[in-house]
Amino acid sequence: MSQPVVSEKFLLRFAPEHLGAVERFRLFECESLSQDKLFRRGIATTADHLQKFTVLADIANELSAQLDLDREELDRSGYSPGTYSNRYAAVIECCINELYSSLDGVRDVIFATFQGIRGVQKKSTEKTFRYATDNNYGPEFPKELVDILKRANDDWFYRLRRYRTEFTHGSLGSCHKNPEDSKISYFHQGLGTQGNALVVDDIVSYINEVYTKCLELQTEIFEFFYDHLTLKPAQTLCGFYKGRAYMRKVTPERPLTFHSGICLSTHYELECPMKDKCGAYANALGQI
Repeated sequence: MSQPVVSEKFLLRFAPEHLGAVERFRLFECESLSQDKLFRRGIATTADHLQKFTVLADIANELSAQLDLDREELDRSGYSPGTYSNRYAAVIECCINELYSSLDGVRDVIFATFQGIRGVQKKSTEKTFRYATDNNYGPEFPKELVDILKRANDDWFYRLRRYRTEFTHGSLGSCHKNPEDSKISYFHQGLGTQGNALVVDDIVSYINEVYTKCLELQTEIFEFFYDHLTLKPAQTLCGFYKGRAYMRKVTPERPLTFHSGICLSTHYELECPMKDKCGAYANALGQI
């Protein structure tokens, strides 16, 4: 029987410098909300839908090259069913929906944290944003969050919501790749007015823009939570070496880096190969 392959390298898993604000916040439990299922689910919803978005965006990038096949078929036969256009449109519509779903998670985290304050509710993501613009939140609700939500609502959120509603409940749009500049335009009849289809001249640029906006908003909100909620120290996986898991204990300090915390694996017979380069290992030795 063959033996399992055991890596001779340390497979690092703790790299907070490369984590987004949501994932960094997710490392810790909130002291007052650790048993709140909606709070924990909201964090997971935000992070997981962002991950789904990036997977779908990769698929869309791969499919974009196939849009040329529709044009070639049209030039060759005088007709094309738009097979690849339909596939691409379906994926980019799912990208939009995933971004909106990540905001549903933000809504749940806000509700779990501030429920009982006027205006704080969990039924509608649209209201979570609009209430900031309409000044419907009670005075106990943090002004910093009101400002973040208001800027988003007044800038880009309404358009994202409109697209998401049609993509979820309406028909499939279509796409066309311009052979001159390779820009991909998007058409959707249900989003148009007076019988004219909505046309987005560069759907890739729009998706990149709204993804950046969503990421910025979530970064601001979860940075606020990181600074203002009482977070408990956590044990977290540092990495794997020769089939064994190496752990460390970390506190929600700023900045949180690879050198943060205290190594919990100094007693291992098989010493961590990163020990001479790791501040957490040195911190552990300093306590012995």
